Amino acid sequence: MVPLLIVLAGAWTYRWVDEDAFINFRIIHNLLAGFGPVFNVGERVEVDSDPLWMLTLAGLHAITPWVSLEWTSVVLGLVCTAGGFVAAGLAVVRLGARHDEGTVLPLGLLMVSVVAGVWEFATSGLEMSMVFLWLGVSFLLLVRVGFRRTGARWTAVVFGLGTLIRPELLAGAAVFVAALVTLVSSARWPSDRSRVSRCLAVVAAAVAAPVAYELFRMGYYALLVPSTALAKAAGASWWSQGATYLWNFAAPYTLWLPALLASVLVSARVMRWWGAGDRTAVLVLCTPLVVGLVDLVYVVEVGGDYMHARLLLPAFFALCLPVYVGVRSLRGVLVVPAAGIAVWSVVCLGWLRFVPPVVPGLNPQTVFISNERNSWIGATGSAHPVTGDDYARALSGRAGVALATAARRVPPGHQKVLVITNPFSPIDPATASAAKSSLPFTLAVNLPAIGVIGYLVGPDVYIYDTYSLANPIGSHTTVDHHARPGHEKRVGPSWMLGRFGVPGETPVVADGPSPQRVAAARMAIGCDPLAAYLDAITGPLTISRMVSNAAGSLSFTTMEFSADPTVAVGQLCRPATGTGNR
Repeated sequence: MVPLLIVLAGAWTYRWVDEDAFINFRIIHNLLAGFGPVFNVGERVEVDSDPLWMLTLAGLHAITPWVSLEWTSVVLGLVCTAGGFVAAGLAVVRLGARHDEGTVLPLGLLMVSVVAGVWEFATSGLEMSMVFLWLGVSFLLLVRVGFRRTGARWTAVVFGLGTLIRPELLAGAAVFVAALVTLVSSARWPSDRSRVSRCLAVVAAAVAAPVAYELFRMGYYALLVPSTALAKAAGASWWSQGATYLWNFAAPYTLWLPALLASVLVSARVMRWWGAGDRTAVLVLCTPLVVGLVDLVYVVEVGGDYMHARLLLPAFFALCLPVYVGVRSLRGVLVVPAAGIAVWSVVCLGWLRFVPPVVPGLNPQTVFISNERNSWIGATGSAHPVTGDDYARALSGRAGVALATAARRVPPGHQKVLVITNPFSPIDPATASAAKSSLPFTLAVNLPAIGVIGYLVGPDVYIYDTYSLANPIGSHTTVDHHARPGHEKRVGPSWMLGRFGVPGETPVVADGPSPQRVAAARMAIGCDPLAAYLDAITGPLTISRMVSNAAGSLSFTTMEFSADPTVAVGQLCRPATGTGNR
């Protein structure tokens, strides 16, 4: 109860909605308006990487449209966080009861509850609270199956949902499923079915939802992975930055200290249970530890994130799940680590916070780790920036309002394209030039931040994402050098003008692209496989197209070319490939 109250109080005190959450909000508005789960209307690009969270939020907003989507996300975050803590608490209570340990003190949950980084992402509008819920419920179900020896298939279904909350949870889900397979393959499992059939049934139940969604992804988005995974180079390695990201999370809260103390408690329990012959309890206890370690290694391997703590929170929560003490078993030297964790928790709760370094300038390619909540409090002037109205007071919010006004002034039946070379200068709609596209926009504009602006401008404005999360061209470019994690694939407006601009009407703007680069981009866009991919995600969606998209999803996913259109045209339009201009 104490960890639950602390985390909910902290989450409410730190309530806010992150700028990135507005990306999902724009997609949800498009979905409920009948445009499909897309960021830009008419273009099927998977910009969300958390479909289960997004669809849950969309469903709640559909039945409670009188509540703002932003506040719905805050409430849902609180509920999911509470659910994760309650489920995890019940799990350790059952573990303690199995060995008659008396009243259970969930010290691991206490460790999680006092860290301010956890509070920030419990109500950020992002999916982390649902991650807490999934981990807590998965642990509880594993405990239940291990001790009752029933309900394995439905438990496997829940395990499989992890990858639909965050893609990298696929590895953690696989660990949970492996533990479940170990349980059902036991000779003591009560079933008339063979061991092989029991295991296959569990695996089939686990992969049912992920496979179904993957088939939808292949047919609808024509890719094997979310576009965000490509844009963030999720398959690349950057160990040094990942280690920096890990220390950035551990150091402000001195997490190494409670981690060391907790390892003593868990190790003692594992040795005691193993000596008593309770292999099932050891398996159940250690599974979330392996889940957490696997997730932590992956996050460090890819270089972490630009937001303090965020991507390490699943690993932190999982690693803390099996940390508890029972009052009847708490004796001898074990009192020392338990008391140490309690004292550290008080200190962390009251005083330990992350203070981000002062970074010169606002260039997203500068490698640094930020406290996004503090940054947006400063930008909006609100202690709790939650709604679009709050963010409208920030520079990006004012830009969104200005672009929405500019889009409304485009004459009916016309399209315009606006090149922005300095995102900190006033927007001048007079510099817009004629555009031509089959996509139903009135104004296309290139932007380095797409969340709040995309939410405020509405569906009539096509957002050309400079950092490629929502950009079907930029997401397939190669990374020439490391930059801020998640912002390494930067593409200039040449590609936007090459795709949407009218030949001969390239706008003349300061530091804008040259006609030669625009012409090269236009030529590259006309060559396969890029031309085929853009057609796959913008053409009318029919059953035959979905089948064709699924068949081509592998080649579209692996397609890569330079962000420099003068180089890309040679890569995409080589005669040796057997393809040419369209």
